[in-house]
Amino acid sequence: MASCENEDDDPIVDTVSQQDRNFAISSSQFINAQTAFGQLAMDKGEDDSVMEYANMLVEDNTNSITELEAIADSKEIEVSMEMSAEMQAKYDELAMMEGEEFDKAFIQFQLDALDASKSMFENQIDNGQNFTVKGYAEKGLAQIKEHRTEAALVKVEIGLEDL
Repeated sequence: MASCENEDDDPIVDTVSQQDRNFAISSSQFINAQTAFGQLAMDKGEDDSVMEYANMLVEDNTNSITELEAIADSKEIEVSMEMSAEMQAKYDELAMMEGEEFDKAFIQFQLDALDASKSMFENQIDNGQNFTVKGYAEKGLAQIKEHRTEAALVKVEIGLEDL
């Protein structure tokens, strides 16, 4: 049987490593949190740009978790239906805010969370074994970068340049 190889000359691997399994759990927790934060912002946000950003978060992350769940099912790996305790604590903190205070805290949190999450996806791309899960991580990293760019634009629009 001939082995197929990708453009990097790495063998295509369909087995699932512990790294792949850990990534599926961690990334699903992050995506669940992003969806929940987006929904919270749709309820609590005041500025139109925050609302548009929140809608994008919900839509993109709903699609992303659906894709991850399909991959996980096909590879017999688990995903989380929850968010991490750290994200839950931040969610609870933001849920206490309203209006402009919420908008500013939400966007600043988004910038920080997206920056922090990049390494999780980069680590999977560099160290994951399963080509399908690595491909998902590449797509996820591109989405994180896009969301980071959009959050930075919203930050300027709502007057957070000084943060």
